[in-house]
Amino acid sequence: MSQNKSKPAPPGAESEPTVAAGGGSAWPFVLLGVVLFGCFLHVENTGGAFRADVYQAGMKTPPPQTDEPEDVKLFKRGASVYAGGCVGCHQPTGLGSPALNFPPLAGSDWVTREKPDRLIRILLNAVEGPIKVKDVVYDNPAMLAFRDVFNDYDIAAVATFIRGNKEWGNGAGFVTPAQVKAIRDGTAAMGSQKWRVETLEPIP
Repeated sequence: MSQNKSKPAPPGAESEPTVAAGGGSAWPFVLLGVVLFGCFLHVENTGGAFRADVYQAGMKTPPPQTDEPEDVKLFKRGASVYAGGCVGCHQPTGLGSPALNFPPLAGSDWVTREKPDRLIRILLNAVEGPIKVKDVVYDNPAMLAFRDVFNDYDIAAVATFIRGNKEWGNGAGFVTPAQVKAIRDGTAAMGSQKWRVETLEPIP
């Protein structure tokens, strides 16, 4: 059987370059690996130039901490609580619904008093029986008590939102969770019993 033998290159012809076995350097591959690993860490920690706290939940970068005053935080939280538990009756405008016997919160003396003690009690245990608000008498037994629904912070937050909502014309001071806790503890014996106007009126 004949074997093919390579012919020698004619005189003056250039020979093709060859690479010796085991030749070349490994440094380019090491450098490439380092670069790729750095890119991986960048994507993992920053979401590929996006804010990780916004675009990728659970990433290492914590969300930015706001340095807002406590009353502002309470007001914002109160807006959320109000939207979830109060807006259906008292409306986004705080004007209530006279036709459905829901009293207004906007401009109500029960809401904007200097001390929030009456409002806190009403939020905790509700109120029943006739109540006069802005010269109109309402008598709706449907109000819910939030003592066992919202914690002290959320009661304080929604009270802050209601009292300080300038869009409604209200401008009373904010309410603290400590104020709510004091009244919650002091009225614990009421259980689920609702307030009557005559028992609330002596409270400043």
